[in-house]
Amino acid sequence: MKAQLAEEWKKQRVSDLMQQISDKAQTALGKDPAHPEKVAAEYNMQLVQANNVEAGGPVPEIGMNPDFDQSISGLGKGKVSQPVALPGDKIALAVVTDVQPSRPAAFQEVMNKVHDDMVQRRLEAAVQKHAKELADQAKSMGGDLAKAAKAMGLTVKTSEEIGRSGAIEGLGSASYVQEGFKVPAGTLLGPIPTPDGTVVAKVVSRVPADMSKLAEQRNAVRDEIKSQKGRDRSAVFEAGLRDALVKQGKIKIHQDVISRMIAQYRGTA
Repeated sequence: MKAQLAEEWKKQRVSDLMQQISDKAQTALGKDPAHPEKVAAEYNMQLVQANNVEAGGPVPEIGMNPDFDQSISGLGKGKVSQPVALPGDKIALAVVTDVQPSRPAAFQEVMNKVHDDMVQRRLEAAVQKHAKELADQAKSMGGDLAKAAKAMGLTVKTSEEIGRSGAIEGLGSASYVQEGFKVPAGTLLGPIPTPDGTVVAKVVSRVPADMSKLAEQRNAVRDEIKSQKGRDRSAVFEAGLRDALVKQGKIKIHQDVISRMIAQYRGTA
């Protein structure tokens, strides 16, 4: 155990030293917030200038970090944030150089975002149109999806047998094709939008349930149904509570921030 204990002690020691340095830096910045470069040089820290940082948006050298975002939320000009631990054994803290009041954005400020949104919408529309053409052509060929795809220069992939709670390689959760469990073999599905594109699918075959296993699976099925109903009730309650709080003005949902986070996630996944 000696080597393991020594390694754990070293990690704890590093963590303690980093915390001591961040505490001292925070105190120094509080006394002289106008000269963070001096504090950074004294404690061998990296100084990063971040302008026009939006709530929930990425920060240079940090990215999107809810803990760091929370640490600077509500701070006034010249105030110093609490230290926040970052991946890679790093600690960050910030000095607020200025606070810009909320205002409608000028067109020049959002021009790139508007352009990107337009390009994304046109791309999604083009993909949907292409997928519908594939589905229509497959139907005109008697449901032969493989032949229709080949004619359009596309490739068809056939999955292994899946259950309702299973997953499809390259697509994700079987929930995208839940309709396929209710229709006969040979049925075409789609176009189906997914986070990574649009899918046109075909039910190749159906495997009937093995009723001989019903007795041994009865309790598991019952518990799953009860759990699902509980989740449904919770979802309805949360949605109602959220809507009520939004109407009362107690919370505000920033859809643009949510959309930006989703777009960034899709780009890095």
